[in-house]
Amino acid sequence: MKGLLTFLLLVVVLICAIVIGSRNQDLLTINYLVAQSELRESTLMAITLSLGVVIGMITMIGSWLKLSWQVKSLKNQVKRLSKEE
Repeated sequence: MKGLLTFLLLVVVLICAIVIGSRNQDLLTINYLVAQSELRESTLMAITLSLGVVIGMITMIGSWLKLSWQVKSLKNQVKRLSKEE
């Protein structure tokens, strides 16, 4: 049941992305520090969303690694204390 709900949510998100992308076809001029380019609005939104997802994943991986190291350390402590008894 959980897999079906996840799949339906993914389909709804993809449909929304297609609708938003088809509605935003205007060209925008992007000025960088050293360059300038023209992108479609939908492409720019996809790029910024992708960058946000990547930054969020990097942040979450860092905190996940920290927590997994804490769990491993605490498990080792429990094993060591149980051997002492």
